[in-house]
Amino acid sequence: MAKLFSRLRVIADGADEAVSVALHDTAAFILNLIRVFAPVDTGFLRGSYQKESVAQLHILIGSTLNYSIHQEFGTRSQSGTPHLIPAFLQSEEFFKQRLAERVRNLG
Repeated sequence: MAKLFSRLRVIADGADEAVSVALHDTAAFILNLIRVFAPVDTGFLRGSYQKESVAQLHILIGSTLNYSIHQEFGTRSQSGTPHLIPAFLQSEEFFKQRLAERVRNLG
């Protein structure tokens, strides 16, 4: 029982770091997908997407271009070209796999 408790303690102590690493890996994955899916005219939109780590478990991904939201969702006169949402949707399984790998390495 003591051995089990010891292993659980190791996993619990490393859980935040495991989630953080998996989250940062997933943010990079999402950023790459956004750049693949983003519509390209001049390339400014695709190049404008960045990720910023706000805290260990909080990462922002987005663009500073004021027209990026119109490219994603469209306007009254133009349909959108979704690229941000599809990238996030496709990242769920990637995150699960990365997190599982990190947790396995803890124990």
